[in-house]
Amino acid sequence: MEISPSVESGFLDVNGTRFYYEVTGKGEPLLLIHGFNLDTRLWDDQVEDFSQTYKVIRFDIRGFGRTPATEIPFTLYDDTQAVLQALGVEQAHVVGLSFGGMVAVEFALAYPEMVKSLSLVSSGLMGHPRSEQRIRDTERFQEICEKGTREEAVEMTIQMWFDGPGYPANEAAGKARERYRVMTEHAFSLPEFGKGLSVLSPSPNERLEEIHAPTLVIAGDRDYPDFLQIADVLAERIPGAQKIVIEGSAHIPPMDQPEVFNRVLLQFLEQHT
Repeated sequence: MEISPSVESGFLDVNGTRFYYEVTGKGEPLLLIHGFNLDTRLWDDQVEDFSQTYKVIRFDIRGFGRTPATEIPFTLYDDTQAVLQALGVEQAHVVGLSFGGMVAVEFALAYPEMVKSLSLVSSGLMGHPRSEQRIRDTERFQEICEKGTREEAVEMTIQMWFDGPGYPANEAAGKARERYRVMTEHAFSLPEFGKGLSVLSPSPNERLEEIHAPTLVIAGDRDYPDFLQIADVLAERIPGAQKIVIEGSAHIPPMDQPEVFNRVLLQFLEQHT
């Protein structure tokens, strides 16, 4: 019987806030960066598999999960560097989902020596235009936020991002869907994100060719068209990047297709470990 690796967890007092973090396993460091309105629980289906080979690090971005928001100036790439430095990590394999993918790109440009490999999952890209479908759904979501209930807003968030636009409820991934709901409900109770935030300049979308870490781009075929387009842009412009589209997955492949996602990512990491 395999014994699960022990988990180190706690808070790191760096950069003017207290970052909640978890570290599991031993080996080369593997940093997992969650998406917007999510937290470390996003990666619950990855930790056991990955920690057999890697030192898996996950933390709550400032203002999400258990990491308090602040009103002081900050950048997400400096926050990421401060967390790794506080944990004694000089270089890591970096994985980011959606908004976390944008953070990972910023980090790879700001601290290239700290990134051994880069995996961008359903990643956003600053400045990329939104699809008409996403614009319509966002307008409907805003109407619900203004006139409807929080429960209705949470349910639409799940439909947009977990099930995929235009797709029925993903009952096959029911437990993960419920975990996504819990994270979303928690996020909706938090202060509005973004006070004090500055982004990398010049903008990452002007500098993708400067990324030289081995890069994997992952997308779900049920995601919004603009995110599939972004995956193409990242794969075309980041030198040597590989791209994989996971069938039957929407915006959150680590949750709705964890077995496939884990296999794809582990195969990539093994090539660069």
